[in-house]
Amino acid sequence: MLTLLGTGALLACATQKAPAKLDDSGLSRLNEQQMQPVDDARIEAGRAHDAVSRARAAEAEARSRLEVAKSERDVAEAQLKRAIAERDMLKKQYADKSQIARAEDEIAAVQQRAKATELKMHYLEQMIAVAEAERKAAEAHENTANARLEQAKWKAMVDAGSPQASSINGAELDRRLAEAQGQEAQLQKEAAHRRALAIETYNRWQEMDSKVRTLARPSTVPTPAPPPTR
Repeated sequence: MLTLLGTGALLACATQKAPAKLDDSGLSRLNEQQMQPVDDARIEAGRAHDAVSRARAAEAEARSRLEVAKSERDVAEAQLKRAIAERDMLKKQYADKSQIARAEDEIAAVQQRAKATELKMHYLEQMIAVAEAERKAAEAHENTANARLEQAKWKAMVDAGSPQASSINGAELDRRLAEAQGQEAQLQKEAAHRRALAIETYNRWQEMDSKVRTLARPSTVPTPAPPPTR
């Protein structure tokens, strides 16, 4: 029974038609003026491809920033343990109250730094989500640009009377473009939503970090720039 089901599934896959593809060999008959819309669409598709590469690089950078923040968190945890140990030692030694008070202040400052680091990590985690969403949106835009390129090729061949234009229905190309545009718009909306959330977290982190700087020396680790608004 399982064998029959597996065979049936394979047959079903085999009988599915591959998406119709435009035969663009007819473009060779077009003159420079007729090819202009196609060339313009190709340039846009190339730019979209480059944008995908940049988005992937930005995603990798966002992940590397989070790793740096994790190291900062480890340092903050070690500092807190050391500050608590020093305070406890002072108490055991019946140290002066002012010394113990300074130790308590140091613990409070380290705890604030730890909270700021946690907020920073939360922000950077959100920025990874932003980078992922923007990479997906860039890939969707590339699909849109490629669909628009195919449409431009088809229209150019139709206008030139090229018989290869009949290799695909123009309505099918319109459908593919509309589908790509719809998906791109949805992903752009998702990326904008995630960026708005990240900006909120960034502002909370900066507020906490500002408080920390009044209690202790500022961190030597550079602060990443806030996410640009769009």
